[in-house]
Amino acid sequence: MSLRTSSRSAAAAVVGWVIVVIVGWMVLRFVLGTIFWMLRGAILIAVVVGLVLLWLTLKAPDDD
Repeated sequence: MSLRTSSRSAAAAVVGWVIVVIVGWMVLRFVLGTIFWMLRGAILIAVVVGLVLLWLTLKAPDDD
């Protein structure tokens, strides 16, 4: 009976660690994905603002 209990305990520990690893991996992917999404959005906004400023500079009349 003792061997069966200890093997169940070991199996439960392994399953528990697998669950922890899976949940940790999902949380890590969510956090990193959110950070990269925000960074990508900031870069996109900076590029659009830069292009608008360049367009306004090129569109301005010459200072003759």
